Order: sequence, then C-alpha cells, then structure tokens
Amino acid sequence: MTAPTSRTDKGTRGFDIDLHVTFTRPLPEAQARAALLALPGFTVDLYRPHPNPTGQRPTQTPEEAPGVPSARLTGPLTDPDAIRAGLAALLGGDARYVEVGLRGFLRSAQGQTEWMPWRRNVVLPRADVARVTFEESIRFVLE
Repeated sequence: MTAPTSRTDKGTRGFDIDLHVTFTRPLPEAQARAALLALPGFTVDLYRPHPNPTGQRPTQTPEEAPGVPSARLTGPLTDPDAIRAGLAALLGGDARYVEVGLRGFLRSAQGQTEWMPWRRNVVLPRADVARVTFEESIRFVLE
C-alpha cells in the first residue's frame, strides 16, 4: 500500500482518516493485510502482542506467535463512498468492530505527528455504515 503524501509534509496541520480495525480473532499477517485491501491507499500499522512482554526468554518462535489482533489505517479522505464500501466489506468479513473518523493532526518540523483528541463519539450498529459521515473530530464506532 502506498503512503499518502501528507505523511512526509513536515510542519503542517490538517485532517486525515484515522481508522482502527479489531479482528474477530488474531489473523496471520498475510490474511490481515488481505482483509485491509478493502481500503486501499492508506498507511497500515499492524498491531500485535509484544513477543516478549515480561522480559524473560521467549517461549514461542515467531512462527508460533499469535497473529495480528488489530490494525490502524491513516491517510487522506479521498472518496467517502469508497471508504464506506470498504468498511462494509470489513464488517462483513473478519472485523469485530471498526472505529473511523476524520481526525486533526499537527506535524512538527521534525516530522513527529500529534493527533488531536476526538470531540465526540457516535456508536452505530455494524449494518449502518451508510450513516458514517466524515465530519472533523467525530469518531464513529461500528460494532
């Protein structure tokens, strides 16, 4: 997936889509990435448990480690209808719930991004993807 151009603009502010997907069960990395192809053009960060959370010697090899339980996608708002269609595809497949919104950010001259807090949360049934609007600083939770 290609990184949006706003990721490299230093010293800027604006709004990007901030989308979190939690899968129904941890997925292998390839399967998680395939599921996220329903939303192309976003920067993808896969979240997975730390392989050694206690600092002790790992008991599992990387191949035995649990899969990817969730992911974060960020990028510019290009086509709201395409994003809604991608959300519907995710919720009809491997996603347990999705959080999505148009979130403000400030990017320093060094490139570090500060995300602004959400002003409001709206919880919707997973079948109501059509009611998702991309208003600044409002997060929609589809579960």
